[in-house]
This record gives sequence, structure tokens and C-alpha cells, in this order.
Amino acid sequence: MTEPSSFFSELKQLVIDYFEAKIQLYKIGAYEKIAKVTAVFFSSLIIALLGFFLLFFLSISGGFYFGALLNNNALGFLIIFGIYLILFVFVIRFRKKLLEKYITDKVIEQLFEKEEND
Repeated sequence: MTEPSSFFSELKQLVIDYFEAKIQLYKIGAYEKIAKVTAVFFSSLIIALLGFFLLFFLSISGGFYFGALLNNNALGFLIIFGIYLILFVFVIRFRKKLLEKYITDKVIEQLFEKEEND
């Protein structure tokens, strides 16, 4: 009688160990996905910040350039403002189609990307 009970107790322990290992595997997978999304977010943030400074100094240069052409710096910067206003309206108008869809696709792509080891 002790043999079947020890078999069932061993089986029970194996099942418990299996489910604990499975839970640990899911946790590790979740941590990996979070790390990937975080890495993509911060690298995108750095690229956006560098792009901002590039655009900022280009805008200042453009304002002075148009100001020199028109002999009035205020008009040169007003032209740059108008360009940004048009871009702003365009982005607000099409943000769902352009930005939100792109960002959502990139996050999903990172979450469901197959490992190269698979």
C-alpha cells in the first residue's frame, strides 16, 4: 500500500514542480518583453531628442536666412512659424492614422518578435 501512495505523492510533487517552473518561465518571458519595450522606448526618446535639437537649430538658421532675404528677421521667423503651424495642423489631423498606428505597431512588433534562437 505504501508504493501507490509514494507514486502519487511523487507525481503530485512533479506536477507542482512543473507548474512552478511554467510560472517562472512566464515571468521571465514577461520581464524580457518589458525590457524590450523599455529599450525601444528609451532609444526612440533619444532619437527624438536629437531630432528636436537638429530641427531647433535648423529652424533658427532658417529664420535668419529668410530674415536676411526679406531684410526683416521677424518675417523670417514668422515664415518658419507658419511652416510649423501647417505641420502641427497636419499632425493633429492625421495623428490616428500616422502616429498612433505606427507606435502601436512597433510596440506589438517588439512584444511578439520571435527570438533569433528559436
